[in-house]
Amino acid sequence: MEPGDKRHYFNDSPIETADDDSYGVAGFADSITKSIVRMQRPVGATIALNGPWGSGKSSAVNLIRSALRKAGDDKLVVTDFKCWWYRGEEALALAFLQSLHGTLKTTLGDKVKDLIPNITQRLLQAGPVIGAAVSLASGAPLTALFTGGSKFASTFFPQGETLEKTFRKLAKVLEEEDRRFLVIIDDIDRLSPDEAIAIFRLVKSVGRLPNVMYLLVFDRDLAERVVAQRFPSEGPHFLEKIVQAAFEIPAPLQVDLNEAVLGSIQEICGNPEEKQIVRIMNLFYDVVAPYITTPRHVARYQNAISVTWPAIEGEVSIADFIALEALRLYEPRLFKAIRTRKAEVCGTKEGGGGKQDLEGQLKSLVEDIPKDRRDLANTALQRLFPRLESMGYGSDWVAEWDSERRVCVDAHFDTYFRLTLSEESLSTKEIGRLVESADNAELVKNTLRQAGKTSRRGGKSMVPVYLDELTTHAARVEKTKVEPFLKALFEIHDEIDLEQDASRGFGEIGNTRFRYHWLIRRLTRRRFSLEERNALYLAALEPAALGWLVDFVSPARDDYKENRQEGPTREEDCLVQKAALAPLTTRALDAIRVAATDGSLLRHKDLIYILYRWRDFLNGDSAEVLAWTNARMSEDTSLVILARELTGRSWSMGMGGFGSLGDRVSKSNVTAQISDDSDIIDAKVFRSALEHLVAEAKPNKEDLEIVQTLLDAWDRKRAGKDDLSDR
Repeated sequence: MEPGDKRHYFNDSPIETADDDSYGVAGFADSITKSIVRMQRPVGATIALNGPWGSGKSSAVNLIRSALRKAGDDKLVVTDFKCWWYRGEEALALAFLQSLHGTLKTTLGDKVKDLIPNITQRLLQAGPVIGAAVSLASGAPLTALFTGGSKFASTFFPQGETLEKTFRKLAKVLEEEDRRFLVIIDDIDRLSPDEAIAIFRLVKSVGRLPNVMYLLVFDRDLAERVVAQRFPSEGPHFLEKIVQAAFEIPAPLQVDLNEAVLGSIQEICGNPEEKQIVRIMNLFYDVVAPYITTPRHVARYQNAISVTWPAIEGEVSIADFIALEALRLYEPRLFKAIRTRKAEVCGTKEGGGGKQDLEGQLKSLVEDIPKDRRDLANTALQRLFPRLESMGYGSDWVAEWDSERRVCVDAHFDTYFRLTLSEESLSTKEIGRLVESADNAELVKNTLRQAGKTSRRGGKSMVPVYLDELTTHAARVEKTKVEPFLKALFEIHDEIDLEQDASRGFGEIGNTRFRYHWLIRRLTRRRFSLEERNALYLAALEPAALGWLVDFVSPARDDYKENRQEGPTREEDCLVQKAALAPLTTRALDAIRVAATDGSLLRHKDLIYILYRWRDFLNGDSAEVLAWTNARMSEDTSLVILARELTGRSWSMGMGGFGSLGDRVSKSNVTAQISDDSDIIDAKVFRSALEHLVAEAKPNKEDLEIVQTLLDAWDRKRAGKDDLSDR
């Protein structure tokens, strides 16, 4: 990000309108709103919104308020009771009644004059003495309550009728009204156990009035534990007697959480160089994403990096920064262990310590981490510090790491710790069903086909949602079910690799292919040996779709290339054994040739990508590819298709399998994907054929525009006005 650019700083305030909804809560809020608006003649009816800390309960309430305003029901009066402003059961009782009195008096005037104050007086005279002075943050008339509650009440409230008679009088007034009142009580979780129970009892007792409704917002699990402690015999029945309808806040989708965090990283840290993206995404998926499970986690992470990044911008690697910030926030013991053991994690290994030494070192770093998160912690350590990997790196690697300002370099390590002080929901049941039925090929394929037909906001399908959730739960797929599961996935890949799900910019890097590679990694790594994976993949690739077969074979071959830019690949990290490359390559070439003969290759959405891989699988010999493309030069329809596919498209490229950086990301968008020296198409003949089409105006208007667009882009490229290069 250039100096002077405006940065956006985030806060964790609840959202106010549906336009700000990133997690699909607006539809849920609209449904609750409709229920409230349509509720006629309620008598203390109580609706509960339940959800754990950070799940977005207050945001859901704000969306309900917004939807109620839009509904325009002038017979519905909405008010809020800020329960957490008050401390002590008596203060809460007084404040609750005073708030109710203020709302009713404003609307009904003299009809309810003195009724609630009289009720309050009787309750105070019957209850315990009010404790020490309690300041009411609302600034309402009851600004302080002093000791000697009964004396205070008898002075403040007039003497009069009995409690029961006054309550019946108030109920009669409300019953005769054609207006309804909704009292929203949020933040009950902030109260002490006794205060929370006091709220529930108030709503059930004096709050049970005609034409009055309540929307209570709290963590049900927490509330039930409190009730169980205070009233062991009641159990869940205590809340059931108070709440008529309870709804769980919809859990956000992991893909939405991921995209929100990636978007904020881009906005705060700026756009990285293309060569950095692979490592950024590896660290994001391996270290950051596993800790982001609620909207509050997203907000907390956004807040943190918006403050810490400006202090070290330009001095550190973005990839290492985002990973270490996640550890600082969500795995502080590991973060502290790293910070205090610089000498053990930086640089390269000396003396080539054995496997036991490495395991002992990792164990000492993660020993304070809960057991269920130690694998995650080990992965984070190995991603950040190459010396903790089982493979060896020579000292010449340090120069490259130094140029990237990585945390594993002694000279940069301290910089990272400079600020350190000590509609769319995919239910747990649904993902569980899919995991359990992973060996049911038809169910898997039909589920993903349906996901491809289901649109989400923004136009994307549900496919990314399913794939991200399957990646999260991959370890739950039984080992015996992995092979049939992979077969189904590989067979259906090209059907669900949809254009609308493709990447658009750094904030949403990743498409279906990218997600497939992450999913198969999670399904197999550390669960199967290389020999077992080899057999799994060879069997699973038998029915594989052309696009996925080509895309699988390409990184499998890359794993064994010499002088890989991404660094050496350990054999156990490869997709398949080296001996499998020849039969896999032959299988891919046979599939390409069949598609080239029957015409399906020309119609394949990844045509250009496959043409380049065709050349690569023949070890750089372009003769077959050129023969096929040359045969298309006399076919007008083929020329238009080639022109379209070589213009303004983004193509994924294999970046390796399971090596140190052996993953894949989308290439940046390009304007023209052909050069005069292209080795997969005779550029001179192709251009001449396109110009002839334009001159003869043979195609229809739409096709003519496609051809002209490529010719114009090609001209700009020739003139040096387009820095985009051919492959």
